[in-house]
Amino acid sequence: MRDALLLKGEKSFTFSKPAFFLLLTAVILSGILAAATVDHIDRGLQLMKLSFHRQGTTMIHAFEAGARTSMLFRRSTGHNPLVDLASEILKDSGIAYIRIIDEKDTVLVSEGSLPESMIKSYVDIQEVGTEPVSTINWRDGIFEVTKQFIPIQASPTGMTMMEQRWEQWNMAHKPHGRMFISIGFFTSEFEKARKEDMHHTLFMLAMLLLLFSAGLYFIFLYRKMRVTHATLLNTRLYADNVLESIPDSLITLDPDNKIVSCNENSEKLLGKSMDDIAGQPIFNIFPACPAELLKAQNHSLEQTAECPHIGGEIVPVKVGSARLFDHQGNWIGHVLVLRDIREIRKMEWQLERSRRLAALGSMAAGIAHEVRNPLGTLRGFAQFFGSETGASDACKKYAHFMINEVDRLNQLVSELLQFGAPRELVFEKVDVDAFLEKISTLLASDFSAKKISYSCHKDEDVILYGDANLLIQVILNMLKNSIRATPVEGKISLELTQSGTECRICVRDSGKGMNEETQNKMFDPFFTDSKDGTGLGLAVCHQIVEQHHGRFEVTSKVGQGTAVVIILPQEMRHHA
Repeated sequence: MRDALLLKGEKSFTFSKPAFFLLLTAVILSGILAAATVDHIDRGLQLMKLSFHRQGTTMIHAFEAGARTSMLFRRSTGHNPLVDLASEILKDSGIAYIRIIDEKDTVLVSEGSLPESMIKSYVDIQEVGTEPVSTINWRDGIFEVTKQFIPIQASPTGMTMMEQRWEQWNMAHKPHGRMFISIGFFTSEFEKARKEDMHHTLFMLAMLLLLFSAGLYFIFLYRKMRVTHATLLNTRLYADNVLESIPDSLITLDPDNKIVSCNENSEKLLGKSMDDIAGQPIFNIFPACPAELLKAQNHSLEQTAECPHIGGEIVPVKVGSARLFDHQGNWIGHVLVLRDIREIRKMEWQLERSRRLAALGSMAAGIAHEVRNPLGTLRGFAQFFGSETGASDACKKYAHFMINEVDRLNQLVSELLQFGAPRELVFEKVDVDAFLEKISTLLASDFSAKKISYSCHKDEDVILYGDANLLIQVILNMLKNSIRATPVEGKISLELTQSGTECRICVRDSGKGMNEETQNKMFDPFFTDSKDGTGLGLAVCHQIVEQHHGRFEVTSKVGQGTAVVIILPQEMRHHA
């Protein structure tokens, strides 16, 4: 039951909106990063191609210019000056090779490290003109720029010295047709930069993934914290509700027997708030607390004690104690359970009184049966002697006195018989209007004799079940007692009200009232404060009300009047 009531909250992580937005953000950022990386690499590739193309074009132009200079200042001696020029150019570490071929695939210059995959014949480059053409071989890491090799242009004004030297070079090396020059550049540096960009991108993706994972973990922890917080809060509310709904008083103590907490019933019982008693030793607040209860270690104990209540009232309580332990099994104090047993004591007292009354009633019934027959005989003899011819006036007087005393004893015996052997009740729905009218009629002369102001009130929807004749007897007895206790021109009221499933009949007067001792004894047999009373009237009333499964509530103060409330069940089914 506890687990079912604890929390209806989440018990595990679910794919919530924050997680969805975090994932969406991570995907968008990853896409942006990937697109930026691809764009960066593509742009870098284009820049590389443009750079190598320009560099290749520049190198070819420089080679052609160098070739012209070499031919101008150096005569051909059978050695190819272009080879020397190519060797000088290849001192640049970024250039892989320089190669010049003609239309017959004759290699005029071939310097540097030329991969086989980059060896081209005239057929491969015959479409190349004076504009440089570039190709790239990623496997070998070579970027090649190819162009027709034309170091000297023919002069329209006649053959110059440079053209003569060029003719000499042609005669010496005999090139066939057009010549083509190819310059290869190493792309390793670019490849290195591209790999670094790729590594940087992978690193950024890894960081993004890490941040995304951290975000998800943070959301998981946050939601778990919320679930835990809600669980603890609901558990606390559940525990507080349970503790506050318990009719007993609960007080928790630390190992030093100081008060840590208590429920609302404890505050009402002690007459002090939690703020006033928190941290106080229990013996300062509850001096009668049995000390041995706080010494018990292995079992719970329960003892009776008296607890001081606000206003000086002493409340009898049943005190129970048990040790408290934390989740690691460490002793952290005690819990005291104080049960107000005033009602239990009252019920025990009422039960004991009912038992005594039952025993007394049985005895009274037996005595009444034994006394009634002799009383009848005595009354007969008294009548005989009083009516005898020639009886003196004194005999007649004493005979009349004897008859009156026998009648008084006979009335007492009748009351004893009714108290000892009550008749079986006839339960029915009582006509409340007729019930009240009959009572008013029977006591009208009594109220009038003492000029008492009598009022009667009933709720419109009040319902009364019981034996009407016996209930009238009870109310008449209560009202007669009120008349005797109320001074001339006093006030008496009779009220019938409904309270839930109960009918409340209240007889209220402005009489002399009763002290506590009289209230405790008013229903005892033969107890009376009237000279003419037998002390059985209220005892019989109490018996009749008990037969109706009802009870009395008495409120009285000396000199301020009395209110006696008879509380009866409202429905017949309670007495089936």
